[in-house]
Amino acid sequence: MELQLLDFDCSEDTEGVVCWDALAQPQPRHNSALMNEVAQVLAWAHGFDAQGPGPLEDGANWDFDLQATLHPVGQASQDARLVFDAHNGVIAQDAADLAQLLTHPMALSLSLSGTPGFAQAFRERWSTP
Repeated sequence: MELQLLDFDCSEDTEGVVCWDALAQPQPRHNSALMNEVAQVLAWAHGFDAQGPGPLEDGANWDFDLQATLHPVGQASQDARLVFDAHNGVIAQDAADLAQLLTHPMALSLSLSGTPGFAQAFRERWSTP
């Protein structure tokens, strides 16, 4: 699968830790596809290292941060609670949040960081810089 909605910027620190940051602000009709794309990236990451995400300084191979802000027309922006369900490979929300995510403009940010081994595998899988 090629990424269609996530466009990652990449940075690397002096210790070889790589961080990819993506910000997406699709039309609401593409929100479902964006959520599916994020879920596929995170499912792949969990498959790379089933121990899951965690602080790299504590020995984890990768970590992530996922945030979304809804921008309902005529209303104040509000943060949306997004949780990745690694067992089912989906972004989990309650029904009310899901309805809002699929119908309102939103901004979603995904940051992934990883060790050199994770970084190489990520680049090969997702054709990122």
